[in-house]
Formats: sequence, C-alpha cells, structure tokens
Amino acid sequence: MRISVCGGDERSVILARRLAEAGHEVLCFCLDKAELPDGCRGVGFPVEADAVILPVPAEDAHGLLNAPKGAQPCCIEHILDCAGSGAVLIGGRISAQIRSAAEQRGMAVHDYMRCPELTVKNAAVTAEGAVSELMKKTKTALCDMRVLVVGWGRIGKLLISKLSALCPAVCLMSKNSEARALASALGCTALAPDCPPEVLGGFDAVINTAPAQVIPDLRAFKDNCILLELASAPGGIDENTAHKLGLDLSVLRGLPGHYAPESAAKAMFSAVSDILKGVIS
Repeated sequence: MRISVCGGDERSVILARRLAEAGHEVLCFCLDKAELPDGCRGVGFPVEADAVILPVPAEDAHGLLNAPKGAQPCCIEHILDCAGSGAVLIGGRISAQIRSAAEQRGMAVHDYMRCPELTVKNAAVTAEGAVSELMKKTKTALCDMRVLVVGWGRIGKLLISKLSALCPAVCLMSKNSEARALASALGCTALAPDCPPEVLGGFDAVINTAPAQVIPDLRAFKDNCILLELASAPGGIDENTAHKLGLDLSVLRGLPGHYAPESAAKAMFSAVSDILKGVIS
C-alpha cells in the first residue's frame, strides 16, 4: 500500500518507519526537518496515495497542517486534492471541517484517537511525562510537595495515580461533584473550584488537564508555584495572566511526542494498522 505520512512530530517519523518495516511504500510530506528512516522517502509536495496519515492533532492553531518539522505551512485540503478520491484519510482529532472536505472528495475518514487502546496509552504516557517534567522543574522532592491536579478525565485519573505513589499530598480540583466524590472514595482529597483562596495558596505545583477554565483565580497561588498545562488549546490556564503574575508556567501540549515518542508511535502504529486492515478487507 502506498502511504503518505504528512506533518507531525517525532511520532510521525517513527510511525513512518514502522509502516515501511511492515512492507508499505511510505512517502513523507512536511517532515523536511526530520531525519527520515530507511525505507521512507521525503517529498516536496502532496502525492497520490492509498492512505494519507495526519498527525495528532491534525491541524495547528491556524487550521493548517500540524507540521512542526515541516519547512513551510500547508493547507490540508491541498493534501486531500492530491491524494485522490479513493484514498483513506487517517488522523488524530480530525475536525468536522476536514472530515467534511475529505468525504466530499469521496475519501473514507478514520480518527485513530477514537481507538480506546490508543487514547488510554496516550493518556498514560502524558501522565508519566508530566511527572517527569515536574521533577525536572523543582529542587524539592515530590514527597515534600503539595500538588493540585485539575480535571478528572483519563489523564487526570492516571496522573493522580502515578503522583500518589511519590507524593502523599495530591489533590484533585473538579467542577464535577460526582468526580470529586469518586476521588474522595479512592482516598484522594478533592476540591471544588470555589474553595477558599488560602487553600490554593498552599500548593507547590498545579497540573491542569481540563480543556476549559476550572481554576477560579491564579492570584491565589504563591509566587513560586509551578504550573504545568497539559490540556489542548485553549487549555485551562490563561498564559497571559500567568505571565503577568510572574508564575512559572510550562505549556506541555503534545507531551507524548517529546517525552516518549517511541512508545506513543507504537500505539499509533497499532491503531493505524487495525484501520488499514479493515480497509483492505
């Protein structure tokens, strides 16, 4: 099968390698700054292919191909035009606009981030990476820190589980009363967003996993509090406000691609392979 791998970070490079090792013809577009693996060929323009694979997320903040390793911006619809009507489009968090554009061109569309195994693996790698980043940013042992995790989704749950093994003072903040009750039943202190400001002032680090604003006021945190943003844009921590307050904020979107691209790409390859098997059969 001829596969066009378009854009993305190191995960896309490793995915291309695994696809080539599986016997596919792999052409890489908008990966100009990457060192391509053996068996993969870089191209300077979109090509006709049986399958087009986009990264996760498929689009950047401007609606263009998410291509941090590309030399120039590219419109995804241009890629779809060149791929051909019989091609299959596979990507992560494909927007309704791109899905519609592909289907109008007669393409079947599959979002690998709807694969439960991949989303859970992605969350696990993100949680582990967040713990690693926190340890890099502090000279204090985690066992001596108080850490607030915002959000009770996949990443939040796994992050609290991993942190609790190292840090006895891990708390959850969630708008959802059922989530707080469940966290409390599991032995984790849970806070509502309207908790007293002085409670928030006692945390040494805050890790946000919620895609929307949950934290009521960043001014409640002490000056040396470490803030980590894991959620997709716009996230739950206002960057401008954090910077104005002089808070130490690190935006860590796409963490699996930086922390453990080999593990993340392995899970992506498994999901993509299952999709391709379904297409072929």
